Amino acid sequence: MQCSYFRYIDLEKVYEQIEDYSFSSIPNLANIQYQFGDTLSSIFEDLAHIAFEHCEEDPWTIHPAIDVAAEVGDIIESELEKMADSADVSAPNKQTSPRDTIAIFSTMTIYASFDKFDYWQKQCLIACQYDFLCRLYNEDKIEEAFEVYELILKATIALSSEFVISAHLDQQAAKQSELARARAAQRHAASNKAKAEILQEWQANKREYKSRADFCRIISQRDALLYRTVYEWVAQYDKHNA
Repeated sequence: MQCSYFRYIDLEKVYEQIEDYSFSSIPNLANIQYQFGDTLSSIFEDLAHIAFEHCEEDPWTIHPAIDVAAEVGDIIESELEKMADSADVSAPNKQTSPRDTIAIFSTMTIYASFDKFDYWQKQCLIACQYDFLCRLYNEDKIEEAFEVYELILKATIALSSEFVISAHLDQQAAKQSELARARAAQRHAASNKAKAEILQEWQANKREYKSRADFCRIISQRDALLYRTVYEWVAQYDKHNA
């Protein structure tokens, strides 16, 4: 699994299939039950765009599915742990019993209604709850599945409540975009200098490398950076300077 807190959903398969997925023509997305696929496709599209916020295209169309799944999995893990810490609980893992998992998610859902948690953190919580719901549904644990679905509805209401106060859809969209930009700036502030230096090095020395991939592999190992991060920087640079 690309997310340590997922027990069922195959994120890599999701991003392999999401480009062609349509509930009306292809009801199944990866191993997700068809009745949840449409909602989860929207959630995972949103999370992928946050993971690759500087990407001008849909990330799954230009990056390997396994890379998109890994980035989204990292975000879900990080945000879930922040919410669990604030709620003074441990995020449920694969060893946590179904009953204990429901209790933990119930506590986190209550805390999710607080304003200090932003739109994307709540989306991550809902994604984890849906993953657990899919597993329960697959194991025919219907009673527990209904309990989890009720939690999802509560978390979704908490997510929506940030926007229903506003009377205008454009104000809602602006707030969502502002949150995304603020989170992006926070996540990438420390890497801006490294990015500029690496792109300057690529511009000056690209002919000394066999390929873009060769450069990215060497630099990522040298500077202890993710290969996919360095590759995205260089690919976007080349695209805008072609």
